[in-house]
Amino acid sequence: MAVFGERLFLSLDNKNSVIPATLVWLPTSGSSTAPPKLAPFQSWHLHKKDDCNSIQKATGIETDTDGRLWVVDDGSMVCPGKLWVFDLLKNDKTERIHQFPDTVVSYSYDNRRLSYIVLDKTPNDYLAYITDAKSEHIIVYNRKMDKSWEARQLYLRRSYSNEQYSVSVSELKNEGGSVAVKFIGEWTARPYRMLIDSADVLYAAFYNQSYTSKWNISEPFSEQRFHEVGRLDAFWPSTFALDTNGNLWMTHSNKSGGGIRHKLLKAAVGANSYLCSTSTDSS
Repeated sequence: MAVFGERLFLSLDNKNSVIPATLVWLPTSGSSTAPPKLAPFQSWHLHKKDDCNSIQKATGIETDTDGRLWVVDDGSMVCPGKLWVFDLLKNDKTERIHQFPDTVVSYSYDNRRLSYIVLDKTPNDYLAYITDAKSEHIIVYNRKMDKSWEARQLYLRRSYSNEQYSVSVSELKNEGGSVAVKFIGEWTARPYRMLIDSADVLYAAFYNQSYTSKWNISEPFSEQRFHEVGRLDAFWPSTFALDTNGNLWMTHSNKSGGGIRHKLLKAAVGANSYLCSTSTDSS
């Protein structure tokens, strides 16, 4: 999930290939209480199955402060993984399509699982850090050079573990360099989604859990409960994103129990995206 201006963008899970578009958007404002209608981004023409000129499986999405939407596309059995960059300030124009080389991301669909993306605003441009859950590596993309490479490290968080790790961003920027992994602490459950705001607060969502937690990264590791509901029956129950107005947007998914299966919530946290942070922390 990502927010820019008056639009909220969602990447939809298409495990059974029944969803016609995996990248959609909806307005963030409006007085109607009716369920919002999702619109494909950019249009239906960008969502043609097994057409490698279209988005096949949007997984990670993020917006930068210059009005770009970054989309990680895990591809399909016939289409390789890509990174799409759109200019939201120029009528959603496609600015860049970067196909990852086979030496960086496997062309074999069974040997890759591209997922989350984090952006790093540098003095010259932007870097993107993308996780490949299958190979347990981080992919680094340099927008100015239009080049991607694999960071020389194995993982940030052990699979099937509650442990939290960090790496130095300065080490990730060096192509071909080694990356040291630092142990930070241990969560109460296994996190799958994390987000840092401009006040250095990290939010975490957990597999099969009905709560989210937070931790101020400028302090020693200490997990605090942020939000909790009675029960959420979903493997990935929550996602979240920050806007530029101090709001945290969150989705809830519940596959059983009747009632509303998907909810969109908003909380005023008084902080913006991590890209607006003035922190000098490089981990």
